[in-house]
Amino acid sequence: MEPRIVCAANRFENGPILIGARHFDQHMHIQANYMGVKGSEPHEQGFIDQYGKFYNREEAWEIAKKNGQIIRDVSSPGSLFSENLY
Repeated sequence: MEPRIVCAANRFENGPILIGARHFDQHMHIQANYMGVKGSEPHEQGFIDQYGKFYNREEAWEIAKKNGQIIRDVSSPGSLFSENLY
């Protein structure tokens, strides 16, 4: 099955990936507190697919575009934001 973007994710240099409906929403904050991760630590914003694989904003854009998941223009084409999806 082809990958499909399912939610926002932040990947930290020290390993953890936090997930939520939006970047740094309340669910990501809960995960960060539980895991001892600070939002100020170096990280990359992106998305995960249904298999839990992380994609940066540009990679996620290509997957979402291919799947017809982009429903609104809110950013520069080529860089996915959760607002593009819902």
